[in-house]
Amino acid sequence: MEKFKEKLASLRAESDAANARADELEAKVKQLEAEHTSKDHEILSLQIRVKNLEEQAEKVETALRTTTQNFNEADLKAEDNERKNAKLEQDLAEKEKQYEEIVEKFNASKAELEELSRQFEDL
Repeated sequence: MEKFKEKLASLRAESDAANARADELEAKVKQLEAEHTSKDHEILSLQIRVKNLEEQAEKVETALRTTTQNFNEADLKAEDNERKNAKLEQDLAEKEKQYEEIVEKFNASKAELEELSRQFEDL
């Protein structure tokens, strides 16, 4: 009977140890599940952040393309205006030269007319 009691005590000790180990493992499982849930939330948060950053990057890229296009158009207009300005300056220089030539001819004609007028008066 003594052996039976010893065996029973041994089995109870094993059972208690197994129950303690099971409790430890259940606590570890709960801890790991909580960590897993936390990581899932973190992943979801990061996915949302990535999505928002991608959308923001797309908006910035669109704005950059628009700005680049506007800059290129403005640059082309500036070049066109510079060409027009150079042409107008050239035309102005030609007109000023023509004006000076006409003024010279006018003054020469006026002087000639005055000379002729004096000659007629002398007659």
